[in-house]
Amino acid sequence: MAHVQKKRPFPKDLFTQLTKTECEGFIEVLHFAVQSESAEDVKDVLGRFQTLFPFSRVIGGLAKLSRTGAFEGFTNVLNVSYPEEWLRLYWQKGYFEVDPVFQTALQKPGTQHWETTYKATSSDKQREFMAAAKEFGLGDGITTGSADPACGVATFCSFASAERVDAKRYVPLVEYFGYHVNLALLRTAPKSSQAVAPCVRGLTLREMTILNWVKNGKTNWEIAKITGVTERTVRFHVESIFSKLDVTSRSHAVATAIEHGLPNVV
Repeated sequence: MAHVQKKRPFPKDLFTQLTKTECEGFIEVLHFAVQSESAEDVKDVLGRFQTLFPFSRVIGGLAKLSRTGAFEGFTNVLNVSYPEEWLRLYWQKGYFEVDPVFQTALQKPGTQHWETTYKATSSDKQREFMAAAKEFGLGDGITTGSADPACGVATFCSFASAERVDAKRYVPLVEYFGYHVNLALLRTAPKSSQAVAPCVRGLTLREMTILNWVKNGKTNWEIAKITGVTERTVRFHVESIFSKLDVTSRSHAVATAIEHGLPNVV
């Protein structure tokens, strides 16, 4: 007899606590989440959600897992409003190794209130990480995600605030919304991806963003317009990318980075 997946019950109580305006906006966001066909679409959905509810920092993405469930690197990074400097520190200092929320998400997928997860932490490195995050306006938040080591992938979305989050009101909301976003992240994921090698880890977030635009065929002038910096700044970053990847051309840089696990940063 074929296995029939249990249907998710409709969360009626979730909508009764929303105002009419919030309810209409939330339904619209869910509508676009279901229709998402690209990483850019999913990023737009996350941004729409942020405008509806009191979260000042929002990010989502995909991580690559080994067969044992170990983290091997980010595949997609959809940054809506996290500070770029914080993501640079997170990436280069390997904060994912001590971030209690991220580690919990890998080991026990689902939805978690940061305050609750933080209370269970004990190491000095974890407390140092939490203090650093707070300086960037990441004092509290809610993270939801899924993990499938058999397929080598995990999804995550984080909604943060400088102040304490009303968990009773927003955890169920994020959990329901996150289910649809996680499906969209999986649906729009690259068909294949490699573990992130040290040469790619050495790239800054801005360099990875620019390299992704190079991969999409954009010129330095076009990248400058898209990212809001000068063409000279883009050239500087491209030269830095060449040096770090030990290449001499744009096509070689793209090929090398993809081969070594370049995340898709949008």
